[in-house]
Parts: sequence; C-alpha cells; structure tokens
Amino acid sequence: MPRLLKLTLTQFRNYERLIWQPDNPLLVLTGTNGSGKTNLLEAISLLSPGRGLRAAPLAQLGRNGSEAWGISASFEIDGCPVEIGTGTQPGAEGARRSFLLNGRQSRSTAGWEETPSAVWITPQMDRLFSEGTSGRRRFLDRLVIAVTPQHARELAAYDRAMSQRNRLLQTRFTEQSWLSALEATMAQHAVAVAAARNDVVHLLSHYASTALGAFPAIQVRMDCPVSDKLLQQPALAVEEWLRARLESLREQDRIRGRTTFGTHRSDFLLADFQSGQQAALASTGQQKALLLGVILAHARLVEDRRNAAPLMLLDEPLVHLDAGRRETLLESVRTFRTTVILTGTDAEPFASLKSQARFCVLQQSAFLPS
Repeated sequence: MPRLLKLTLTQFRNYERLIWQPDNPLLVLTGTNGSGKTNLLEAISLLSPGRGLRAAPLAQLGRNGSEAWGISASFEIDGCPVEIGTGTQPGAEGARRSFLLNGRQSRSTAGWEETPSAVWITPQMDRLFSEGTSGRRRFLDRLVIAVTPQHARELAAYDRAMSQRNRLLQTRFTEQSWLSALEATMAQHAVAVAAARNDVVHLLSHYASTALGAFPAIQVRMDCPVSDKLLQQPALAVEEWLRARLESLREQDRIRGRTTFGTHRSDFLLADFQSGQQAALASTGQQKALLLGVILAHARLVEDRRNAAPLMLLDEPLVHLDAGRRETLLESVRTFRTTVILTGTDAEPFASLKSQARFCVLQQSAFLPS
C-alpha cells in the first residue's frame, strides 16, 4: 500500500514552511477558503510525473513570487521507504526545476516508474466536459500514467518533436529532410501515446461498465483518428500513415503556425451507460458523478494492474453530489489501499468517516487540532 508518511513544504504557494506527518492513510482536511488545502494537494501532485493538478507555470508556485521553493515527501511502498523531492533554485537563466529520488538527482519525473502514481479531482474539473479538449486530454493522460508510467516519456518526446517541427516550419521551411525526420519521430511517439490511451480506455470501459452504488455505469471512449486507425491496422502501418499525413499538411501548418493533426488534438468522452447521455449534455451533478465514477473505476484498475492503488487527492469531492452519491463515495474510500486525502470547508459532510479517518484543520497554513 503506497502511504504518505511525511510532507515538507518550503516557500511553496501560501506555505512559508510546513512539516506534516500524517498518521493515517485516510485523511480529511478542512478549513476556510484560502487556508491552503488545494495548495497542499498540488504539492503532492507535483511529486508524480507532469505539472501537477493545476498545470501552473513555475513562476506561480513560489511563495510571494519567490523563485526558490521546495517539496519533499517520504512514502512507504511495499514496506520500503521512498524519498521524493522537487523544487527550484534561481539561476542566471531563471529558475529551473530539479528532482530527487532517494537522494539522487534526476532531470525529470518521467522515469520514476516505481514511485507512487497519483490521480485527483478539483472543483475546476467540474467543467471538464463543458470546456475545451485540452483539460480532458490531461485528465486522461494522468489516468494512463498511473497504469503505464512510461506514457509520460512518450508524451514528452512527442511534444518536443512537435515543437521543433513548428519552429522549423516557420524558420527553415525548405529543410525537407529535417522535417521528415521530425515527422517520423512524431509519428512513432504518437502511435505509442495512442496505443496506451486505447489500452486504458478499453480497460476503463470494462471496470466502469457496472454501476457502483449510486454512481452510474459509464461508457468510455476515445475520439481520435490515430486511436481509431490503431484498432484497424498494425502500429507500423499507422506510423507511416501519420508521417505521410503530417508531410501533406506542412504548408497548412506553416500558415497556421501550429501542427493541426495528431494525438495532441484527441478527445476523451464519457456517457451514461444506460441512457447514453453524453457528459457534455448532462447536468453539473451528473457530470460530477460520471467523473468520480471513472476515478473509482480507475483506482480498481490500477490496483489490479500494478498491485498498488494510486494516491487519491480529492479536492471538494462532495460538491454537487446528492446524498446517495456522497455516501457511496465515502464508503468506497474506506476500502482503498493507499493514501486518500479529501478536502472540504466543513467536517460535517465527512462525519461517517470519523471512526476511520484522521481529520485535520488547516488555518493560516498550519494544522490545528481537530
């Protein structure tokens, strides 16, 4: 069971210095708005691959604009201690983020395949299915990374090649051989990205196809031409098809200043299994139920595939849920074999967890007795 043992924050968001040593895997954090609940969850999320639950620029993470901030944590995984840290230090070319795993420096978290995975929901995600596709892709890729950690490296490699192609199209459009090499690299990593997404979506469809208490059964599917091709043709054939498609779009992409086709434009769709109603057309409460239903199904999936459930960071999870779904969620988190952190402004809605969870109150960036 991955379990958080200690968290230390230095000059991070509203925290000047915080040392927290939770003594229970099931934690309920309460406090007024602005007390630092979401900031604490964000700190934990930054210890897994990616840019954390807000995807915020580095310049926004330091306290009062500080360029230097740090996060470190101790976990217990399979009975063994694991130390993870990240932060920035100011330099001649601006602040740069660094990473530490058991005292050894790393260029990024992309290769940390044996560290705890993490998934989360935030109040901002209540609009996930009524806004643009980028948020849904990030949400899906977080679920994929929890199952297949190397997915983070494939995403990063694809993005690097795409950025280089975009720049080359604007500055040295006649470098055809260079463009061809970048497009071949993009195609290779795009197929790996699409394959991992397809795999997780297929598995999620299975795990979410049965209702869990008051949460509905859910249909999960990809909306992506590359993903669709992979269901019909071998990976090498799809790579060649995508490479040729990118080549044919060079002039259009040069004019538009961006790559207009690829896995960076994929979408991730949910619907109620029984009624077929799409999440985008559902009420706010129904959308929240679908989102949490996927999170709960995903936790079971990760535990089955990796023998370790992901860390669960649930920020204001009870908002927009009716009484039945609130109780189903609270009943479910009791059984998770991992650290689960839930937040709210008031402890009363979490009262049914009193016998099992540790309740903590945040006030002015410090913990008070519950």
